[in-house]
Amino acid sequence: MVNFRWVVAAGSLLVAVVAFYVLLNVGGAGSSRSAVSSGGAQPALDDIDAESRAAMRDLLREAGRED
Repeated sequence: MVNFRWVVAAGSLLVAVVAFYVLLNVGGAGSSRSAVSSGGAQPALDDIDAESRAAMRDLLREAGRED
């Protein structure tokens, strides 16, 4: 019977290799490749209008005062 420690080590190594492969081929959230492949769409943060930005700034200022 295979030592349980070796099974866990092999499984961990397999998970790490798969995660590395996915990271290289899919890319992270800020990947420029994803922006190009989606037809040059703007990142989601660019869709925030001025009114929403002002509301978020006010919310953050208010939260900072509470500390």
